[in-house]
Amino acid sequence: MRWGWLIAWGIGLAQDTLYLSLQEAEQRFLEKNLLLLAHKLQIEAEKALVWQARLWPNPQLTIEQLDPFTSAEAGFPPLLNNPRINQIASTFSQTILTARKRLKGIALAEASVQVQEAAFAELLRQLRYELRKTLYGLQRDQVLIELTTRQAELLNQLSQRYRRLSESALVPLPEYLRIENLYMQALADLREIRQRWEAQQNTLRQLLRVPGEAPILWIDTTGFYRASFPLIPPLEALLSRVGQRGDVKLAAAEMRLQEASLSVERALAYPDIDIVVNFDRTGGYRFNQWGVGWAMPLPLFNRNQGRIAAARYARQASELRYQQAYLTAQSEVIQAWRNALFIRSQWEQTSLNLLERYQRAEAAYRENLMAGRIGFLTYIDFFESYRTLTTNITELFYLSHQVQNDIQYATGDFE
Repeated sequence: MRWGWLIAWGIGLAQDTLYLSLQEAEQRFLEKNLLLLAHKLQIEAEKALVWQARLWPNPQLTIEQLDPFTSAEAGFPPLLNNPRINQIASTFSQTILTARKRLKGIALAEASVQVQEAAFAELLRQLRYELRKTLYGLQRDQVLIELTTRQAELLNQLSQRYRRLSESALVPLPEYLRIENLYMQALADLREIRQRWEAQQNTLRQLLRVPGEAPILWIDTTGFYRASFPLIPPLEALLSRVGQRGDVKLAAAEMRLQEASLSVERALAYPDIDIVVNFDRTGGYRFNQWGVGWAMPLPLFNRNQGRIAAARYARQASELRYQQAYLTAQSEVIQAWRNALFIRSQWEQTSLNLLERYQRAEAAYRENLMAGRIGFLTYIDFFESYRTLTTNITELFYLSHQVQNDIQYATGDFE
C-alpha cells in the first residue's frame, strides 16, 4: 500500500507550516519545552542548597561599651596602651554544632535534590506520554482529513449531478436528498476531525514551544500504516520495571526526605554550644582583661518533642504513599498489558489492505451507478460502509501505536 500522496490535503498547509518527523518532534520537545527547562533550574537550585548546607556557621564578633569620649587632654593613646581611657569591650563567639547536625543537614538537602530529580522524571513521563499521544493523534487526523475530504468531494460531485437530474425529473427527489444527506454527514465528520486536529495542534505548539510565526504543525505520516503489531513483552518483565516509574521514584524519594527530616529534628533536640572569647580594655579589675567561656541553652522545657513527633508521622505517611504509588503502577501496567493483548487480537483479525480495496471498489461502484448497472441504494449502502471503515481502520492503526505508548507510560520506560 502506497501512501506517498498523503500530504494532509484538506488541512490547508501554508508557507508557515513546520514539518516534523516523530523523532524531530521529540528532540525539539526535550530541548525547548519550558516546563522541563524550568524544572532543571529547580534541580540546580536544590543542589545549591546542598552547597549551602556544607558551610559552617559564621563566627560572631560583638563590639560594645565603645567610649570614644575622654577627659584626657592628650590625643587618644594606642588601643592596647594605658591609662584608663577609651573603654572597649568585645566578644568573639563560634557556634559548635552537636549531634552531627551539619552532616544530617547535608543529607536532608541531598534528599531534597533527589525529590526534585524524581519529580522531573515524573514530569518527563507525563509530558512524553502526552507528546506521543498527540503526535499519533495528529497522524491519524491528517490521514482522516485527507480521506474524508476526498469522500466529501466525491459526494459533492454526485450530489450536484443528482440535483440536476432531479430537477429534470430523471431521478426521484428522495435519491437526490439521500446523496445530499451523505454529503452533509461527510462535512460533519470533517468538521469534527478538524476540531480535534486543531486541539492537538494547540497542545503540540505548547509542548514544542513553537512560535506564532509557524502556527501549523504537520507530522510526517511515514510509518503510520505499520506492517506489524509491536512486540508486547511478558507481564512479569513489565512489572519488574515498575520501580523506575517517575511517580514511584518520587514517592520513594519523598520517603527518604522524611527520614532525613526526622533525623534532623532528633538532632535539634540536642543544644548547640557557643565558644566565647571576650576582651575588656578598662571595665574589669585590670586594664586589658581577657576571658574564655561557653554558652548553651538548657533543654528543660523544649526538647523539640512536637517536631520530632510530626516528622515521625510524616515519615509513616510517606511510606503509605509509596506503597500506594507502587500498587497503582502495578495496576496500570496490568491494564495497559491486557489492553494491548486485546488490540493485538483485533489487529490479527483485520485485513490491513481493506481500506485500499474499498477505495478501488468505490470507484467501480460509482462508475457502475452512473452507467445504470447497479441500483442507487446499493451504492448508498456501500458508501456508508466505506465511510465507517475509513474511521475504523484508521483508528486501529492509531491504536497500534498508542498501545505501545500506554505500556511505556505505565512502566516509565520510553527508551
